[in-house]
Amino acid sequence: MRAWIMGGASVVALLAGTASAQDAVTETADVQEVVVTGSRIARTDYVAESPIVTVGAAAVEARGPATLESTFNQMPQFAASNANSGSSPARQGRNNANLRGLGIQRTLVLLDGRRMQPSDALGAIDLNSITPALIENVEVITGGASAVYGSDAIAGVVNFKLKKNFSGVELDAQYGVTDRNDAGAVSISATIGGNFDEGRGNMVASVTYYDRNPTFRASRPFFERSGIASALQGGAIVSNASNLPTQAALNGVFSRYGSTSPAARNASFGVNADGTIFTTAAPILNLRYPEGEPYITEEGRVGFPLGNTLPLQTPIERYTAFVRGSYDLTENVEAYLQFNYMTYDSAYSRPGWSAGSTAPLALIPITNPFIPADLRPILASRPNPGAPVNFTFSTSRIGRTAYQFNYDLMESLVGLKGKAPILDWTWDVYGSYGQTDASETTSGWVNVQAFNTLVNAADGGASICPGGFNPFLAQSLETTPGQEACFNYLNRTLHEDTKFTQQIVEGSLQGGLFDLPAGRARFAVGASYRRATYDYAPPDARVRSEVWPVQATGPSDGSYNVKEVFAELYLPLLRDLMLVDELNVDVAYRRSDYNLVGAVDTYKASVDWAIAQGFRFRGGYQRAIRAPSLGELYAPPERSSAALGSTVSGAGDPCDVGGRLRNPALNPNAARVRALCIAQGVSPSIIDIYRFAGSSVSGVASGNLDLKEETADTWTAGLVWQSRFEQPLLRRLSASLDFYDIKVKDAIGVITSSVGLTRCFNADGQSNANYDPTNYFCQLTTRNTNGGIETQVQPTLNLAAYEVSGLDFQTDWGFDLEDAGLGDRGGLTFNLVVSRLLHYKIQNLEGAPFLDYAGTIGNAQIDAGAIGFPDWKVAASATYAYGPATATLSYRWYDSMTHASDVGIANGTQPGVKDRQYVDLTGSWRLDKKTIFRAGVLNLFDVAPPVWTGAGATDLGLYDLLQRRYFVGVKRSF
Repeated sequence: MRAWIMGGASVVALLAGTASAQDAVTETADVQEVVVTGSRIARTDYVAESPIVTVGAAAVEARGPATLESTFNQMPQFAASNANSGSSPARQGRNNANLRGLGIQRTLVLLDGRRMQPSDALGAIDLNSITPALIENVEVITGGASAVYGSDAIAGVVNFKLKKNFSGVELDAQYGVTDRNDAGAVSISATIGGNFDEGRGNMVASVTYYDRNPTFRASRPFFERSGIASALQGGAIVSNASNLPTQAALNGVFSRYGSTSPAARNASFGVNADGTIFTTAAPILNLRYPEGEPYITEEGRVGFPLGNTLPLQTPIERYTAFVRGSYDLTENVEAYLQFNYMTYDSAYSRPGWSAGSTAPLALIPITNPFIPADLRPILASRPNPGAPVNFTFSTSRIGRTAYQFNYDLMESLVGLKGKAPILDWTWDVYGSYGQTDASETTSGWVNVQAFNTLVNAADGGASICPGGFNPFLAQSLETTPGQEACFNYLNRTLHEDTKFTQQIVEGSLQGGLFDLPAGRARFAVGASYRRATYDYAPPDARVRSEVWPVQATGPSDGSYNVKEVFAELYLPLLRDLMLVDELNVDVAYRRSDYNLVGAVDTYKASVDWAIAQGFRFRGGYQRAIRAPSLGELYAPPERSSAALGSTVSGAGDPCDVGGRLRNPALNPNAARVRALCIAQGVSPSIIDIYRFAGSSVSGVASGNLDLKEETADTWTAGLVWQSRFEQPLLRRLSASLDFYDIKVKDAIGVITSSVGLTRCFNADGQSNANYDPTNYFCQLTTRNTNGGIETQVQPTLNLAAYEVSGLDFQTDWGFDLEDAGLGDRGGLTFNLVVSRLLHYKIQNLEGAPFLDYAGTIGNAQIDAGAIGFPDWKVAASATYAYGPATATLSYRWYDSMTHASDVGIANGTQPGVKDRQYVDLTGSWRLDKKTIFRAGVLNLFDVAPPVWTGAGATDLGLYDLLQRRYFVGVKRSF
């Protein structure tokens, strides 16, 4: 019966990941030395001084082995990111771990205690590259661990431990689908291994195939009106602030349409299918397209609906292969090798980009034959009637912007390890080489010269492509019959390649040192060398700036190397005293010499104190560092869509006359905001009628060679209690409470567009108190001649600091029903984890105020995909195991959150989100000794995400987007 309960407890660990190292029990006659994550010293106990969570293999299998990130995203210690969701192209099909919301680049992922080959320029590890069939368990520790493992272990460590000496054949298959019969996914794996040469050697190989189907946001009612793109498919005519039409001309045209409201002189115009014109923002006049075909109106503006164009889940096809072998050369020396390979394809498409008025293809001459007849009298009323038309052209007029990603990752490792014949010392020396090749093929870009040739042609381009090119039509050339010639003439497909390599050589020695009254002192020492390279090769058309809207850039390459020495000492100080069953101290030090940032030191000191009656205190201090990643140093300029939100929801451009900062009733400094807008480029002639028509702008980010390392100081303290009751009903009861506080200095991060704008306009009351246009934040914004935001630079900098602190409470309880007097009817296991986020503070620049984003949604400075940080997270589960069957009911709750843009602002008005709770039901049935069937229903009650800033807006990583779904799987051993 105990075996059934323990199997159920492993499943429970899926949600809570709760088995603390202190609670582990090894029932074997052989006492073996083990190495706990967070230390390099092998010990006969299984005790960790840092808060540690262990997830068993059954926990991974409970939801299926295909996507490991789903296991961790359920755990309160991790911050779910939309970068890990299928809805985002940001990670291009990759999945990463993000401990404590400090970013995927600050969580170090290890395989059997060794570094892995990074999957991207940030140095993050793709969890998909780990073969799930061989996972024995996963250990997760919170807090800096750089003294033990080196750079990147700022938030903590996730260490995957694989099965040793696997023997046999194991097949696994799983299929999942949603309640709407979409987003299907299938995974198949095969593992084979065995011993040879009378047990001196062992080889194991495992291969996995995974295929996931796409689905779009419009497939869910929540996302049907999933926001709008302000870049109209048929483009928009934008008034020039220095060359405005007369009000009489506007009234003359719109009065013929029956409009009673006047159009503003600085209004932007779209073109209806019948050639009449409409205004694109409130007041919306004469829009004649049926709703949704192709435009919708939302939040006082006309836009292209995103629900039918943005994915809810992107497609992925992935293959992985893993081989490991070992052979005992002598009784004391073992040779080993390891090879890991992954290849996958992922695709993504999005609405087209908007070319603003300063773009190289944003002007249309007055002679263009396709200019609507109703627009001509308006243009003729301008002071300079012959001036070209300012035109915000959307690349959607050509076709969808489509991305195809391919990744190939490989890593090979060879090494020797052994033990000293006389001393209880062990040693390990290995070398590894890894390489990641990333290729990206994209279409839907516009050739600048071809566009200008067509719009400047007297015949509208009819001599180049049949029918010519009408830029004002709301139809895609790609899907319009008879327009293939124009599409081929304008469209460009680009291909670019990026390569990352990593080489490691490391040697270590550990063992007993001397005896103390309380036990044997132990040590570990070692040295390592690591070199990483980056090589980016852009297409020639991008180098020559021939296409829009990709940012012009040249090739980029670089590298760094680091030489390190490290040492660790474990001292058992006291034992078997009053209130001191045992007291142990562990200290470590590492010296790292980087060729780019110089020499840095990291260190730690931790204590483990077994008090009495099952109580144990654990805690310590750690100094950690993270050197700049290859991408943060060398990444070329990259254009992206930077979300600002809409004015209606309280966000958007601070210069919008309808916005909160321009309203004297809401902001006593509204006049100073107005003056700053004029100083930034909004014309005085339109400042009091200026409206921001969109919800996003063009953002540009790139690497920065002037970055230095970031440092972190972590304090942890916790109390663990393990039942000492002899009564069977209570003997498997345990609880723990841990506090963590992580302070990161010189943190490498990005000034996002929304942060840059709100700080420029002093929304927090401190960042630009003088409303100075030369303020650093104000220099990040480029406005066009009409005052609109053309580009928002998103710099990568050593920001001042991050501070994250919180509490984790956990309790576990398991018993047989017969212990409760209910007969031999199986057993129950209960688990509860409560996480309280106390602070999530960010200081943008040195001297700037700390702003606390705990309990908020919307700040993406640390991780672009992790924007939700609830004050409270709860995960609970109950498992019933009887005979060959196990069933688990799991529960998750996320607290409500306020809007991040209201942080530091008195009487903030922007919307937050309500709390959400989810229930899952999973189970397994052992059909025979070699076959296990599993099935589950996730999001049992079909809970939709909470609404945030408007229709379809939510945290795409934290909340369940696909809603109710099912899976079935089977594992067969031979």
